[in-house]
Amino acid sequence: MPKDDSHPRFKFVRSAIREDLLYFAAPALLVFTAGLVVSSLEGYGNLMGKLWQLVNQPGNLSSLSWQNMLGLALYVIGLTIAIVAQYMLQRSYAPTLVIREDHQLVTHGIYRYTRHPVYLGVIIAIVGLPIFASSLYGLLIMFALIPIFLYRIKMEERLLTEEFGDAYQTYQETTSKLVPFIY
Repeated sequence: MPKDDSHPRFKFVRSAIREDLLYFAAPALLVFTAGLVVSSLEGYGNLMGKLWQLVNQPGNLSSLSWQNMLGLALYVIGLTIAIVAQYMLQRSYAPTLVIREDHQLVTHGIYRYTRHPVYLGVIIAIVGLPIFASSLYGLLIMFALIPIFLYRIKMEERLLTEEFGDAYQTYQETTSKLVPFIY
């Protein structure tokens, strides 16, 4: 069945897909995979083994150390923030950097406190994984994702400024970039 290009979701006003794939997706996937593998191998008790144990015996949280509990809490909190933020964007959300014809600037809800709550949530979640696994090297590798995310935020903000002009610049002046009230 042919794709209906007349549907608004297929009409892009601006995009940075090539730059996004080259400078964000590829490096982020490599670093994330390395951090996950190191966390799984280096972390005592094996990350995947502990996660599988929680899936099979969800009531057995008392067997986890404080580090495991902290990592699990960060993971759940981070995913929750990212999912809520994605939901609030509705049709304006895309996994790649694109501005659609019907794109809306969202500045309410969680977006009142941070311009990029999806990234904030993902960063919190990925930092939680090596903490859960008690993997120092995995944590250090996952921290290497932060500059990659900051570069993507820079690319995204360039697109949003081009599209929304003064409205986005005003939003930038009144709302933290990533961490509410701090940065």
